[in-house]
Parts: sequence; C-alpha cells; structure tokens
Amino acid sequence: MVLEEETKIVQSRNAHTQYIVIPAVMVRDSQYPFKADERVRITIDPYRKMMVIRSVEEPTIEISPKGIFIKGKKIEVVER
Repeated sequence: MVLEEETKIVQSRNAHTQYIVIPAVMVRDSQYPFKADERVRITIDPYRKMMVIRSVEEPTIEISPKGIFIKGKKIEVVER
C-alpha cells in the first residue's frame, strides 16, 4: 500500500525557509519509513513539479560520462 495524503507547504515568516507538514495519519502508519531527527535528502524535479524525499543513509548509484559513483553504507563490491 502506498502512503498518500494531501498536505501543505508552510512559508516561514522570517526566512526563505519552507516546511512540509506531514499528517499524523502518515507518521503513525507502520509503513512510514522516517524517524524524528533523521537526516533526509530532498530532490526536486521542476518539470514534473515533484519532490522526492529519501533517507541520507539510502545507497545511491549515479551513472554519468565521468563514471559510476556509488554512495552508501550498505554497498559491498565483490570482484569475481
């Protein structure tokens, strides 16, 4: 089951900072993956008006003309 709720973005009065309000019904769900004070990475796709929030601890693989970059604690490279 995918967790989905409508929410809002709140603008700080004293800064350019914005906050995303995460409804309690999502946070209390057993499938909700984040804990309080956990560091997250936010990626914005401006063309699709989409925001992806993921754990900083999540391993990532980036492929570019410069090479393959692997970031994360849970990745083990084994040569055969």
